[in-house]
Amino acid sequence: MRIAIIFFCIFILISCNNTDKKTNINEKQPTLSAEKSVNKISLSPFERGRIIYKRCRACHSLDIEGKNKVGPNLWNIYGTTAGNKPNFNYSKAMGNSNVIWDDETLNAYIQKPNEFMEGTRMSFVGIRKQEDRTALLIYLKAMTTPGIK
Repeated sequence: MRIAIIFFCIFILISCNNTDKKTNINEKQPTLSAEKSVNKISLSPFERGRIIYKRCRACHSLDIEGKNKVGPNLWNIYGTTAGNKPNFNYSKAMGNSNVIWDDETLNAYIQKPNEFMEGTRMSFVGIRKQEDRTALLIYLKAMTTPGIK
């Protein structure tokens, strides 16, 4: 009986070996992730920022007539004091911060909001890569500053 089982196992192993199709283990396999594919395409910083902004749009609008959502409308944010947009209930930390929004302060804020401003209500964890933050800021400045569009 043992010999029969051994021969059966050997038969199964031999029959499963498909010698017609050779696989090169060094051959690159296609990328399955759409995000990885998009990252390989050369995009302008503005276009990259537009894509990255999709993470923000559930909470923020950019238009001159845009409504506040979970977060405030960001129209004309550059050069303004944090926590001063009308009709939005800011955290005390934001309202009392006296931060002026510019590339430097926005970059630090979107990198790690809770480290930049302890007590902020923004629950976003941040954007780790500097190139992504730079692209987002290029897009935000173009879309929210009067006369730049």
